[in-house]
Amino acid sequence: MFYLGKHIPHVFGKFLVSHSQNKATYQFAHWLFGRALGLVSVIAFLSYWSQADALIGTDGLKPWKEDLQFIEELTAVQENPAKKWSLRPTLLWIQPLANHHLLFALGTISAVFLTLGVLPFASAIVSYACYLSLMVVGEPFLSFQWDILLTETLFLSLFFLPITRFHHLLKPPKASHFGRLLLVGLLAKLMLESGLVKFTNFAGDGSNTWRDLTALNFHYWTQPLPHSWSPWIHSLPSWFDRISLYWMYAVELLLPFFLFVPGKLRRVGLFGQILLQGIIMASGNYGFFNLLTLCLCIPLVDDQMLPDRLSNRLTTPQKELQSGKSYPKICLIALTSFLFVSTTLAHLVNDFRGNQPAEKSSFVLPAWILRIQEQVRIFRSFNSYGLFRVMTTTRPEIIIEGSKDGETWQTYQFAWKPSGENQPLHFTGPHMPRIDWQMWFEGLNFENYSGHPFSRFLYGRFLQMKVEGKENSFFSNLREVLGEKEFQALQQAPPEIQKQAISNYNQMMQTFMNRSSWFGSLLHAMGEDRSCVLEKLSDSNPINFKPSFLRVSLHHFSFSGEKNKVWETEKIPGASFVLTVPNDF
Repeated sequence: MFYLGKHIPHVFGKFLVSHSQNKATYQFAHWLFGRALGLVSVIAFLSYWSQADALIGTDGLKPWKEDLQFIEELTAVQENPAKKWSLRPTLLWIQPLANHHLLFALGTISAVFLTLGVLPFASAIVSYACYLSLMVVGEPFLSFQWDILLTETLFLSLFFLPITRFHHLLKPPKASHFGRLLLVGLLAKLMLESGLVKFTNFAGDGSNTWRDLTALNFHYWTQPLPHSWSPWIHSLPSWFDRISLYWMYAVELLLPFFLFVPGKLRRVGLFGQILLQGIIMASGNYGFFNLLTLCLCIPLVDDQMLPDRLSNRLTTPQKELQSGKSYPKICLIALTSFLFVSTTLAHLVNDFRGNQPAEKSSFVLPAWILRIQEQVRIFRSFNSYGLFRVMTTTRPEIIIEGSKDGETWQTYQFAWKPSGENQPLHFTGPHMPRIDWQMWFEGLNFENYSGHPFSRFLYGRFLQMKVEGKENSFFSNLREVLGEKEFQALQQAPPEIQKQAISNYNQMMQTFMNRSSWFGSLLHAMGEDRSCVLEKLSDSNPINFKPSFLRVSLHHFSFSGEKNKVWETEKIPGASFVLTVPNDF
């Protein structure tokens, strides 16, 4: 059996240098890509499945049945029942498949088949349909860029994977050059957008830490989930940070163009992408994102880069039965190319625009491109990317405590996110702990709300009402939400003040319901002592009772630099609420 390990030095020797004058072939990449994509898909399905009941189950934080019922009622009012499919393109609409565990099982099995090379084309279709179906009902927990990247990769892979019963390495079907270019284009789009947005998006005060080369002063300790290597990397000299930034900018903004150039330059681009993903994995927890990005690098690996012992055994690919240039196939290729190129250009224009006001921008998108973007959104496969557009320079962490008497408090521990000064940092591996990630975003929201007395007050009232289990329709009742005292004060205010206050109230409540409703549901679940949710936080939670009170407070966290203490913490004044849990829970 061929053993690649002992040939690794030879592989790296051929990585950047090739003496072959033959046209590059991609037989091995064609065989490996489907298996790697299948493995990443298995990881994504199993990670999500292990949390599904807490997230989208009947007793979860955002039950998918309630979400689909709301969408169905909304489209019925609009007298457009078919629109529900564009808003929620999910197989859960179909009654025999209306079970999320069934879709997880189908998706996982199909991903396993893809990993084994069994029915690769059909397996990718089923994996795509299942993950898309489960992703669209999982917002906000499935709103991360690696989720949409997975759906786009699975969709575009259909043009690269063979329609065969089993994909043999030594008896391969012919690889599609067009399909390979699509996947390379996706990798280039991912990198280019990620680089551009760092230069065109600014913080509220007009600063841009990416431009002034200070972003890495904050990144390692402000990122959502640091792991055990993050403090050490943060402690490295400032020159290391600058070199890292220059290298990242080169990989994201320059090397993507190398990916389309044959020969040595393409291999330089490939090496840069691999190294960048390795550094990212070494510095923080990002679920299966880095593995998926490395998977997109595989179509760049030509057979001439392989050890001679393996490359000499590769045969000329057989011609696929469906590889003839039929008219429908040509039309499908042309349409997909047009959609990919046009939407990518539109995304790049928006990236160049950044967060400038639209009236100040010199970039204007044609109306027909905007219409195309809207129409193809249902596929979730022509997406825009760009992580960390604006680097966070603080780390606001929400601390949740429970109490029976309102005096003695115990902290709810999370498995991955910081909850105290001495909480250790861990590798999550390719697993994506979605509640922990969302807590990072909610901390930023809380910090933003706490900056103004009115929004801070409303946020506290919103959380109290959510703990009590109030429906969204309840928040139209100003008297109940504000309280009698505040409502009377509003009534006594001048008409102009009343109008402005009500307008601000409606805007803030809409923001809370869009961004923070899930957090209110989490607090409600804590008040109920709901086991399916609490068991996803931490196995070592000290709270084993149903609380009568919940305290939500905001603290600034930063690396301590001390050997025996991971974090330095500082409570943010005024950013704290004591919430009463109803007795009838």
